[in-house]
Amino acid sequence: MISRYLAAFLSCLLVFALAGCGKSGGGSSTQIRIVNTVPDAPAISVIVGSTTVVNNLAFQGLTQYSGVDSGTQEFKVSANGGTSNAIDTMLNLNSNASYTYVVFNPVSSTQALLVVDSGIAQSASGTFSFRVINVASGIGPVDVYLTPPGTDINSTSPTASTVPVASLSAILTPNAGSLELRITSAGTKDVIFDTPAQNFVSQDAYQIVIYSVGSGRLVNVAFLNIDNAGTGQVENNLLAEYKVLNASQVASPLNVLVDGTLQLSNVPYAGVSNYVVANAGSRTFTVQATATPGANLLTLVDNLAPASDTSIVLNGPAGALVGTVLNDNNLPPAAGRARIRFVNSSPDLGPVDVYVNFSKQVSGLTTNAASAYVEVTADINLGTAYEFDFNLAGTTTPVLKLPNTTVIGGHTYSIYLIGLAAGLQGVVVKDD
Repeated sequence: MISRYLAAFLSCLLVFALAGCGKSGGGSSTQIRIVNTVPDAPAISVIVGSTTVVNNLAFQGLTQYSGVDSGTQEFKVSANGGTSNAIDTMLNLNSNASYTYVVFNPVSSTQALLVVDSGIAQSASGTFSFRVINVASGIGPVDVYLTPPGTDINSTSPTASTVPVASLSAILTPNAGSLELRITSAGTKDVIFDTPAQNFVSQDAYQIVIYSVGSGRLVNVAFLNIDNAGTGQVENNLLAEYKVLNASQVASPLNVLVDGTLQLSNVPYAGVSNYVVANAGSRTFTVQATATPGANLLTLVDNLAPASDTSIVLNGPAGALVGTVLNDNNLPPAAGRARIRFVNSSPDLGPVDVYVNFSKQVSGLTTNAASAYVEVTADINLGTAYEFDFNLAGTTTPVLKLPNTTVIGGHTYSIYLIGLAAGLQGVVVKDD
């Protein structure tokens, strides 16, 4: 049965610049819905032929089906209310067909998939039709598991295996019921998406869109029903990630507890943890000195957004410890570029200007603050060396120089200025 579905699917599937099958024609009505997974655009607008399908569709927004003309049509996608188009291409739409148009990647490299939803044969009783669309920038191929809730995936094969980025799986026919959806990096059991169990109805048809929110590892998912209306909804990841940098003046290394459970132990001065997976939502972080376990130096409550990466910088003395929470953008930068932000974590220095190869890129960066990300050209294999200088704001007085610092194209970095004014140092962290 699967082979019959696969044949029907492949006969009508068109990706990127191709769409539909059959005669091109024109004038007949067909249906299309839009999914916006462009992470750095607050909203997109999509015009198909002479029809504005949607205006200002927010990130993670999805429409239901709406009618457009069939035949060869011009698809125009603009982002952030811009007058220029991120996408302008010609695609063919069959008459009396249904499509999903998924717009993805950052604005600088926006792409789209046009997926044929119509023509899927009904599955056998007790099963449902299921398809995976992977547009998760920077994540790579994924495995997808649909299992009874709580099933150990270490002893289970994927429902869909090694689905590449910018493509979709064949149509599968799992058994219907209440199922937990989990996603892993392909070939691993490393879970990068989890959500409460969903009810999959016998002989209904579904597809999921896997996309990036900002994490370099975790993903989010939109569930799309393949039905008459084109209904669907986003199901947020239960997971998020955080890392911690100890830039404090506490004499001993630090321990970090999350919701009362020890998660990081003996983080030394200038030490940076790896990302740690936590439940998304409101989390309580407590920090203790290793020398005085049980005595809280800091209690910090933060909301970890689904499928996000967060950095927490600990700064200041034991009696006045501060936690600075930073939202990390670990999506891939533009081709041949590296993304860098600068963080002033010196408690007594005051504002600084930041120079990249002697050119000012950041002005007046205050204590416990991060700059916007800056992109620089960088070799993707050997990297490119830069000098990063920190001056007292508004002066030519350097307080720290970081010469011959190599950054590699395709990656995201944070450069931290830490320590008291009398003993500053820089910490360079590759975040993704």
